[in-house]
Amino acid sequence: MTAANNIAGMIAAQGPLGELTTRIGEQSPLGPVDQWSPALISTVRLMLSSKAEIVLFWGPDLCALYNEAYAPTIGDKHPAVLGRPAREGWAELWQDLEPLLLSVVEKGETVHAKDRPFYIERDGGRGEEVFFDISYSPVFESDGSIGGALCIVSETTQRVKAEREMLAERNRLWTLARDPFLVADMTGTWLSASPAWTDILGWSEDELIGRTSEWMEHPEDVARVRNELETLQQGVPTLRFENRFRAKDGSYRNFSWTAVPDNGLIYCVARDVTEQRAHSRALAEAEAALRQAQKMETLGQLTGGVAHDFNNLLQVVTGNLELLQRGLKNNDRLRRAAENAMAGAERAAMLTQRLLAFSRRQPLTPERADPNRLVSGMSDLLGRTLGETIEVETIQTARVWPVEIDVNQMENALLNLAVNARDAMPGGGKLTIEVANTHIDDHYAAQEEEVTPGQYVLISMSDTGHGMDPDTLRHAIEPFFTTKEVGRGTGLGLSMVYGFIKQSGGHIRVYSEVGQGTSIKIYLPRHHGPVPANDRAEGSPRLPHGGGHETVLVCEDDDKVRAYAVEVLNELGYRVIEANNGAAALDALDRATPPVDLLFTDVVLPGGMTGADVAREAALRRPDLKILFATGYARNAIFHHGRLDPGVELLTKPFTYADLAGKVREMLDRQETRQVG
Repeated sequence: MTAANNIAGMIAAQGPLGELTTRIGEQSPLGPVDQWSPALISTVRLMLSSKAEIVLFWGPDLCALYNEAYAPTIGDKHPAVLGRPAREGWAELWQDLEPLLLSVVEKGETVHAKDRPFYIERDGGRGEEVFFDISYSPVFESDGSIGGALCIVSETTQRVKAEREMLAERNRLWTLARDPFLVADMTGTWLSASPAWTDILGWSEDELIGRTSEWMEHPEDVARVRNELETLQQGVPTLRFENRFRAKDGSYRNFSWTAVPDNGLIYCVARDVTEQRAHSRALAEAEAALRQAQKMETLGQLTGGVAHDFNNLLQVVTGNLELLQRGLKNNDRLRRAAENAMAGAERAAMLTQRLLAFSRRQPLTPERADPNRLVSGMSDLLGRTLGETIEVETIQTARVWPVEIDVNQMENALLNLAVNARDAMPGGGKLTIEVANTHIDDHYAAQEEEVTPGQYVLISMSDTGHGMDPDTLRHAIEPFFTTKEVGRGTGLGLSMVYGFIKQSGGHIRVYSEVGQGTSIKIYLPRHHGPVPANDRAEGSPRLPHGGGHETVLVCEDDDKVRAYAVEVLNELGYRVIEANNGAAALDALDRATPPVDLLFTDVVLPGGMTGADVAREAALRRPDLKILFATGYARNAIFHHGRLDPGVELLTKPFTYADLAGKVREMLDRQETRQVG
C-alpha cells in the first residue's frame, strides 16, 4: 500500500472529519490524497493525531485542513471551509489572517500571537469578538520550499473576557476608593495603578505602568525613597514614608505612603496630603511671624521704656551743658570741652530717637506732603552725603498722590537708608529712588502683618551693593543687629525706619539677594486732601524773653529736669511755680496769685494722673489757660497711633534752651486759647 493510501485510510478512520477530508481531497485545490506530497501527508498525520487545535494552510491558495479538536471553534462553518482557500473559507477574517500567513509562507518566519482578537460568526449566532493564542510555523517540502503554514491554536476568549471583567471590577473599586493605589514589583516598577493617579497627577495609565516613579519624583526625594524601598527588599513588613510627585502641569503633590510586600510584589496605598502640608507650612509660618511680632513688640516696649528714661537723663545733661556754654563765653578751653560734651550728648539723643522710632513711641507731627517734592528736595543732600562714587538717580511719577507724614522724620529715614546703601557699595555703585502710585490688594495684605488694603504711594530705594543672604535678611529690621564692624554701626538705622513707617500707618518690605543688591520699598497711605503749595519755612531759632508779668507753672516729676526748666524760664524773665505731680500742680494753679498763664507739664507723671489728666482738669478750672506738654515718649495720653491729638502743643525731650524759649513765647503771644478735651 502506498503512503498516500495509508494516509487516506488513516483520514477515513477519523470519522466524519475523515469522510469530509476524503471527499474534499478530490474536490479541493489540494487534489486527491494519493497525490499529496510526503510533507503534506506527514503534517496531516501529526495534525489528526493531536488533541490540540491545529489548522494547516497548504499550497499556493492556502487551503485549510484541520482536526476534530478545532471543529468546535468554527462551529457550523465546519464542513463549508474544509479544504477551501483561506480567503474564501475565512473571508471575514482574511484581512487579519493574510499578513500573518504571508509572513510564514513567504518569509519562513515563525509568528506567535497572544490573545489575538478576531470577529467571527459561529453556530448561527451573531458575530462576536473571540481571542486566540496562535503559533504559526512554516512547513517545508523535501526540496526546501515552503509548502504551507501550520497553526496551533488555543482559544482564550473566556480567559480574556474574565480578565477584562476582573480589570473592570478592579477599576470600578479603585474609582470608588478615595486614595490612589498601585502594585509594583520589588524594584519599584509600577505594574498596575488605580485611576485616581490620573485624576490627581494628570498622567495616563500608559505613562505610569512599566516605569519606576523616579522620573516624576522630586529630585530631593529620590535617594531617600530608594533607601526606603531597599528596606522592603530586606524584609520590613510595612513601610511608611512621604514624597513628592510632579504632576503633568509641572506642580508637585505631596503623598503619604503605606507599602506592604507580598509574594514578590509591593502593594501601596498613597494619600494626597498636599493641602494638609501646605496648611501646616502656612501655620508654621504664621506662628513664626507671630513669634517675630511678639519679639519685636517686646523689644519695642523695652527700648521705648529705656528711651523714655534716657531722654530725662539727656535733658538734664544737655540742658546743663547748654547753660554751662552760655556762662563760658570768655573761657575758650572750658567752652570747647563743653561743646565736645554736648556733641556726645546730642549723638546719644539721636540714638535714643532711633530707639523711640523703632518702638513706635516717637512723637510725630504729620503734615500733608508731595512725595515727589520730598524726594527731589533731598537730591543735593544725598549727593553730598554719599560721595562721588555713588550715582543717585530719582524716578518720579506725574500726578503722584499726596501723603500725610512727618516730613523731618521721613527725610531722616531716607537719609538712613541711603547711608546703608552707600556702605553696601564700598567700591561705588548706583542708588535709584523711585516714586509711584500703587495699590495693595486683599491677597497681599492678608500675608503681611498690620497691612491694610488700599491705595499707597511707593517710595523705592534700590542699590547695586553686595546684598544680604536669607539669614541676614530675616534679622535686618531687628534693633542692634548689624553686619558692620564694631564702631561703624549701631544696628538701629533700618529698625528706626521700620518703626517710623509702621507708626505712620505704612508698610515696608526689604528685598535682597547676595551679589544682586538690595531694594527697600516703603508704602505710605494715600492722603485724600490738598497739598500745601509752599515748602515749610525754615529759620534760625530765636530767644525771646518774657515780659516780666507772665506766670508759668512747671509740672515735672524728675527733679533735675524740672530744675533745668525752671532755671531757663527764670533766666528768660518769667515768674515760675513748680510742682512734682498732678495733684500738686492743680493745687498750685488754684492758689496762684497772679493767675498762671501757661501750664508746662510732662506727659508721664506719678500718682495716677497723667499730664493729659492734669491738663484736662486745669482747662476746666481755667478755660483761658495755655498748656504745653513735654515728653520723650509717645503714649496715648496725648497721642493716638503716634500722632498728636488736635490742638495739642508739645516739646520733645531733650529740648534746648532755644526750643523752650521760643515755644513758650509763641504760645503766650497767641490770642486764642487751646483746650485739651
